[in-house]
Amino acid sequence: MSTVISVISVFIAFFSLGISLYIYKLSRVDSSYLDIDNQYKELLKLGMETTDLRNYAKTSKFYKIDDDDDFKKKYAIYAYMCWNLVETIYDRQKDTHGRFHLSETWVPVMFEENRLHYSWFKHNLRLFKREFQHFVTEELNDILIEEGSVNDLRALYSNFECEFPRNERKSFEHLETLILKNHYKLLLARHKVFEEVVGYALVYLIEEPKLLWLDYMAVEEKYQNAGYGTLLFNKIIECNGTGRSGMFLEVEIPENNATDKIKRITFYERLHAKQLNCVYKLPTVDGGLQMYLYYKKIANETLLPAEVIKKAILSTYNYIHTDIDNRESIFQSFIGTIVDEILDLPGKQ
Repeated sequence: MSTVISVISVFIAFFSLGISLYIYKLSRVDSSYLDIDNQYKELLKLGMETTDLRNYAKTSKFYKIDDDDDFKKKYAIYAYMCWNLVETIYDRQKDTHGRFHLSETWVPVMFEENRLHYSWFKHNLRLFKREFQHFVTEELNDILIEEGSVNDLRALYSNFECEFPRNERKSFEHLETLILKNHYKLLLARHKVFEEVVGYALVYLIEEPKLLWLDYMAVEEKYQNAGYGTLLFNKIIECNGTGRSGMFLEVEIPENNATDKIKRITFYERLHAKQLNCVYKLPTVDGGLQMYLYYKKIANETLLPAEVIKKAILSTYNYIHTDIDNRESIFQSFIGTIVDEILDLPGKQ
C-alpha cells in the first residue's frame, strides 16, 4: 500500500510541475504579446501626432530629402524604432530550434511596418544583425513564382474581372483553353513569409522568335504600393526569360490624364521597358483597341528589328487571340507603322 501511495505522490508531483510549467509558458507568451502590443501602440501614437511618419509617399522617398530637413531627422529615429520592434517580433517568433514561423497575430504589423519603412531599412542595414538583415531582404521582401492551374484561374477570375476592363479581358473559358496548351502560363506570386498569393501574371512564351509576351499582370489590392509589382515583373523574366531576347507588354493609353494609367506607364518605364513606335492595336470584337506596345529587353541587344516585332505580334495574335475572327485585318491595319527600334546601348538599363 505504501508503494502505491508513493507512486501516486510522484505522479501528482510531476503532474503539478507540468501544469506549473504550462502556466508559466502561457504567462510568458501573454507578457511577450502585451509588451510588443504596448510598444506598437506608442509608435502609432507618434505616427498620429506626425502623420507623415506613416505616409508611404513620403517614407519610401525619404532618401531624397535633404539631410538637414527636420522631418528626415525625426523620421530616421522613428523608422529605427519601428524596425527594432519588428526585429523583436522576429526574435520572439522563433522556436527552440531557431526556426522562424510568424503567427497570424503579427502578420499585419510586420507587413505594414515593412511596407512603410523598407526603403529606410535598405539604407541602414548596418544597424541590424546579419541574420535579421537576411530575413528582411531575402524573405520578408521576396516572392516565389509558382505555375498555376485551371483551378487557380477559377479562384482568381473574379479578381481578374475587377482588374481589367471588359474589352481587354478574355473569358474564363478562353483562358482555360490557353492554359491547357503548352506555351501560355498562369504564374502565381506567393509571399515567402506570409505564404499568401500576392499577385499573378498570364504570360505567352513565344517560340519563334524566342521572346515573352506579358498578357496580364496584377497585384492583390492589399499588397499594392509595397514593391511587389516590381518583384513580380522581375521574377517573370528571371523564371522564364532564359534564352529569350525580351518581353513585350501592352499598356493602356491615358485619356483625360487618367492617373492610374499614367502610374502604370511610369511603373513600366522605371523598370526600363521601352515604348515602341508602332500604332499597336489589341484585337477585340469591336475592331481593335489602340494601346501602347512596350518592350523590355533581356539580352544585351541594341536593335529590335521590325521583322522580329511583326513575327512576335503575329504569333501572339494567332495563339492568344483565336477568339477574335477579324484579327488578321486588325494586324494589317497597323503593320505599316512597325519599324526597327533602337534600344539602349549595351550595359545601359
